[in-house]
Amino acid sequence: ARALLLRRTLDDDRALARSMAFAVRVFEVNGRPDEAAACAHDAVMILEAYPPSADLAYAVSQKAWLALMQGVETVGSRTAARALEIAEEVGDDLTKIRALTVKGACEYSLGDNNAVALVEEAHRLAARSGHHFEETFALVNLTGMAGDVRDLERAADLVQRTRATAARYEIRPLELYAQAQHAEFLTWTGDWTAAEDAATEVLGADPHAENVAWRLLGTIQARRGRSEAREPLERMWSMAKAAGELQHMDPAAGALAEYMWLSGVEDPEWVHEIQEVFDHGMELGAPWPSGAFAFWWWKLSHLEEVPPRVSPFYRLIMEGHWQAAAEFWESRGAPYDQALALMHGDDAAATRALRILEHLGAVAAAARVRRTLLYRGVKVSRG
Repeated sequence: ARALLLRRTLDDDRALARSMAFAVRVFEVNGRPDEAAACAHDAVMILEAYPPSADLAYAVSQKAWLALMQGVETVGSRTAARALEIAEEVGDDLTKIRALTVKGACEYSLGDNNAVALVEEAHRLAARSGHHFEETFALVNLTGMAGDVRDLERAADLVQRTRATAARYEIRPLELYAQAQHAEFLTWTGDWTAAEDAATEVLGADPHAENVAWRLLGTIQARRGRSEAREPLERMWSMAKAAGELQHMDPAAGALAEYMWLSGVEDPEWVHEIQEVFDHGMELGAPWPSGAFAFWWWKLSHLEEVPPRVSPFYRLIMEGHWQAAAEFWESRGAPYDQALALMHGDDAAATRALRILEHLGAVAAAARVRRTLLYRGVKVSRG
């Protein structure tokens, strides 16, 4: 912000635009999205008055990245394609790498699985040319892509590569974000103690990583039936609202919905705010809202129909295909989600879900399933 003030006192608008383009990522990562958006817009407006340049390519790529972070993937893909064209025209290899990563991430979120190849190409180009941040950033996105489809084996391999690469180049923010990704994968695989340890290490990092950490800590505590679960979830929700981006708001809203289902108590203020997030996500289209958010909103009876483009592994449960969903989650090594699918089945399936939840230490969810079974007349242990 100080640099921008100084730039405005000088008679060099292109230098000002370069500083603005750089500031986009700084502002966005630190929870100041409005200032990031203003910088992206103004930088492009200034540089468009001049012939195509590396500066313009960079500014446009930053605008594309911002669209990706805000969950507007269609705009992000289109803007990244323009940045790629300018970069190729002026011979800017660095911006080409950045644009490939953003374009691939956007198109993948829109349902094009082949877009992984764009990010892989960006990673290869960055590694070959010594652009260390871009090499690591591409790995972060590849890791997230694997996680999105719950390919946990590939995700676990990629996240270790990301952490090692970030540590080797001393890129601390990406190392911490990869640590948060690692904690999330541990949560999915049911290793909750290790997940809590990994998430705790991220606290105090930049808002992106810390938001994920608070969400995981609150979620695990809620599943274990701990009364202190609300505090980390409130921290998460406050940070997500400050960022104002669906990449944070969507999973955060899902975590709050799960907490309310597990506790059996709905917070009217949370319900109102979550509904706004859901409606906003539906307006933007795919991939929001995510499958987990939609699933928990459905469990709270706030969703009458399954929205389009919900992840199939949650859609299956919501449409009554619990057995196929359970088989999917079992094949992925995700026991808690497997139990969520099984609890929608017959008595034998629900009893199996109860055993899985008890083994995980998911006290709150186990109590819900146990009550359901007792209501059906099935004799089960009381924990």
